[in-house]
Amino acid sequence: MANKYIIDSNVFIQGKNFHYHFSFCEGFWDWVHEGFDKGMVYSIGKVRAELLAGKKGDEARKWAEGMPDGFFLEDVGDAAVMKQYAHCMAWAAGDKHYQPAALTRFAEAKRADAFLLAYARAHGHIVVTQELSQPDKRKEVPIPDAALKIGNIKTMTIYELLQAHAQPTFVFKP
Repeated sequence: MANKYIIDSNVFIQGKNFHYHFSFCEGFWDWVHEGFDKGMVYSIGKVRAELLAGKKGDEARKWAEGMPDGFFLEDVGDAAVMKQYAHCMAWAAGDKHYQPAALTRFAEAKRADAFLLAYARAHGHIVVTQELSQPDKRKEVPIPDAALKIGNIKTMTIYELLQAHAQPTFVFKP
């Protein structure tokens, strides 16, 4: 069975602002869509909400609005996800490493991070994020470190996912 991936909003936001800007790298966005068509690449409702919170005219917002039904997987309405979300919140409430403000931010219901981890733990998907492990960090909770502490959750960067599932596509334009 092929792995399934759920993508964090920072991949889309940083992508449209920098590496995969719509003006020169539409191929990335097509690749995401193709990954969805192949039943491997998704995101979740909380990520969609974060993208839709962008300004009108924002390209990532327009892209999210145009994605087909099923790309943004149900999170809050999924009992298995909510059970794992409770597990994530219990971990956050008891963690002594991170500063209280970092854990409070992690636990905000409007933020996607804990829901991504809960979805991945409930359904076995791999979380794709731009965040890197920083075990000594205390002022914020990096997704890869939370995944390790919560347990039974794999994470990877978008670059690792592209290495595994993308072909070279850059062609020079004179």
